[in-house]
Amino acid sequence: MQRFDGWRVVVTGGGTGIGAAVSCRFADEGATVVVAQRTAEEAIEAVRTLDAPGRRLIPVGADLATADGCRELAAAAVDQLGSVDLLVNNASATGRPAVGDIDDFDDDRVDLVIDVGIKAPFRLTRLLLPNFAPGAVVVNISSVAAYTAQPRSTVYAAAKAGLVGLTRGLAFELAERGIRVAHVAPGDIATRGPAVAPEPGPWGRRTPLGRRGLPADVAAAVAWLASEDASFVTGSGVLVDGGWLTY
Repeated sequence: MQRFDGWRVVVTGGGTGIGAAVSCRFADEGATVVVAQRTAEEAIEAVRTLDAPGRRLIPVGADLATADGCRELAAAAVDQLGSVDLLVNNASATGRPAVGDIDDFDDDRVDLVIDVGIKAPFRLTRLLLPNFAPGAVVVNISSVAAYTAQPRSTVYAAAKAGLVGLTRGLAFELAERGIRVAHVAPGDIATRGPAVAPEPGPWGRRTPLGRRGLPADVAAAVAWLASEDASFVTGSGVLVDGGWLTY
């Protein structure tokens, strides 16, 4: 019997990068996984790419920058799964929308980063509460940016720090319902290219372990937090950063 046999899992941003690794990890261990991307087309293409014998992956398109999009994803998840054992809030505004000089960072970009990075995890947790299975788990994907400044990433860092705070607050409030909430804070993760540990990049040179992380490294931490091995872990997080924050 596989560790997550029968589990029903929702992964936002579950079709690319870290999210794809999380989706595949749980599907390979027996779960049925809703793979959420911004559009239905993106979700379908992601599932087509990730599909493999034995994997049960369900594509759902939803724009999590909006309240309506969050409602659509929650409704689709309940329709497809019934109950939810694990919600992984991985989706985040990254790249050009999330990085830039303060002088040029207009309100629309601020709203996008906050809406996807903080509001969506809160909304989805709230919307799925009536349909969480007993002992359900919420895992938020934060970042080392929550703990240290990075160039041209002030709003992104603020959103990730907010997500850590949200994790603590939700964990405290939902503990009496038997729901655990935790977070994983990745460091420099190689989200593109072959699934091997590449030579260190610009961030990697600051990583004491001497390499960049892989999406699979993050997925392993999420799997541990979701498992019975972490049954007394809530409100806290796991750094998957190769020691990046040790100094």
